[in-house]
Amino acid sequence: MIHSPVITHPHPLFVVIVNYRTASLTIDCLYSLVSEIKALPGTKVIVSDNASGDDSIPKIQAIIDQEKWGDWVSLIPLDRNGGYGFGNNAVIRPVLESQNIPPYFLLLNPDTIVRSGALTKLVQFMEEHPDIGIAGSRLEDPDGTPQRSAFRFHSLWGELDGGLRLGFVSKLLEKWVVAPPVSEISCQTDWVAGASMIVRNTVFENIGFIDENYFMYYEEMDFCLQAKKAGWNCWYVPESRVVHLVGQSSGVTDTKSPPKRLPQYWFDSRRYYFTKNYGQLYAALTDIIWILSFITWRVRRQLQNKPDSDPPQLLQDFIRYSVLFNLINIFRADIDTAKNINIKQLGLWEQIKEDWIAHERDWTKPGFRAVAIQRFGVWRMTIKPLIFRAPLSILYRALYRKVRNTYGIELSYTVELGRRVIIEHQHGIVIHGNTVIGDDCIIRQGVTLGNRYLDKPFDAPQLGKRVNIGAGAKILGNVTIGDDVCIGANAVVLSDIPSGQTVVGIPAKIISSKSDQNPES
Repeated sequence: MIHSPVITHPHPLFVVIVNYRTASLTIDCLYSLVSEIKALPGTKVIVSDNASGDDSIPKIQAIIDQEKWGDWVSLIPLDRNGGYGFGNNAVIRPVLESQNIPPYFLLLNPDTIVRSGALTKLVQFMEEHPDIGIAGSRLEDPDGTPQRSAFRFHSLWGELDGGLRLGFVSKLLEKWVVAPPVSEISCQTDWVAGASMIVRNTVFENIGFIDENYFMYYEEMDFCLQAKKAGWNCWYVPESRVVHLVGQSSGVTDTKSPPKRLPQYWFDSRRYYFTKNYGQLYAALTDIIWILSFITWRVRRQLQNKPDSDPPQLLQDFIRYSVLFNLINIFRADIDTAKNINIKQLGLWEQIKEDWIAHERDWTKPGFRAVAIQRFGVWRMTIKPLIFRAPLSILYRALYRKVRNTYGIELSYTVELGRRVIIEHQHGIVIHGNTVIGDDCIIRQGVTLGNRYLDKPFDAPQLGKRVNIGAGAKILGNVTIGDDVCIGANAVVLSDIPSGQTVVGIPAKIISSKSDQNPES
């Protein structure tokens, strides 16, 4: 009989559940954790709500209060839906900065039901194997049918097999098949599904947090790859069993209903994974291999009258969001931007000096860094010939991503930014591509300018001069804001606002203007 190690840490495990408009599923998941909490005293569960905008927060909080779970469950509302990585990192980051750091974090989907002993077996497995950094549960249907949840990293040969779907080829490429048969025993694997994944705290300390450039999908694979590069093994532990209601939280991978068209963020995540880890050339080659092999499969499917289980318009969407087409679109956008750039009267350094003064002469402020990098991004587009611009573009994109990932400020070079624009605080500031911002505007945390994650082109607002935007405000669509407008915190602006107005509310309503405050003006 194998002796289970004694777990003495006062908080052995932190469970993170990211909710987005799945309150009922999250509540069922919490109920399934009750017995596990008793088996692992000190375990804490945090539900982070990715700005669901529905009744998720009151519904979940009501159950926590009703069942008196407040000693082990906490609910944290977030200011935006930043995706899977964002929702998990928002919880993990402050816990790692606290005095009492748990040895393990469990990332758990809201569309899961934890079987008895699942968490204990994961923790015990990690205690017995200190060289293992990540482990995943056996995911299964409610009737116990196992789901494939231990995988190999995606590669060129794996993409060939995934597109071609031909038996003897799959046999030849057995070592690269992404989803091998389900193992009945614990085994080492490349990566495990993020629906139930335990991570040792030192893994986060070694490699950082989940990459928030992924909105959803591919992020757990990328995280396991970074862990492997840092020397951490990943294992599959089938003794830990978790029911996974596949696709219920995302609505994309539900195998029990007809397939839906894949959203753009799935293709964006795939493209980012390959380009980040293997480079543009390899990523482009995998795209070509998959497209050709998938076309071959579609022809064979027609000839053999096989059922069509692929998402609608998969080939067209794949080509549309492929690496090659993305590079062509970026190149065209860069040329168009270079043609239409509105060069300010001041040079680059003069503008940055103005911004430095506006940000109280503190170069460490995230807002100043975001603005300075934006100025640099605009300036490098004026460099000719293109060969000299290329290294500057590489530097700009690296700096831009660093600011976006570290401080949560998205401010690309395609924004027409006025002079002395102040970004007062960090976190959750999203300013989309074609937005126009006048001089002397103030933007605070949680502000979004323009729509996000839509299949249609982004609509961008036009802001006048001296616009003062409160924390958490959203200005969405093709909206024009006049000069000297004051927008209240958390206001949602969906229509044009004339100059001199003060607006608040959801949607925003005009409550005063300069003429109201000074009848003689």
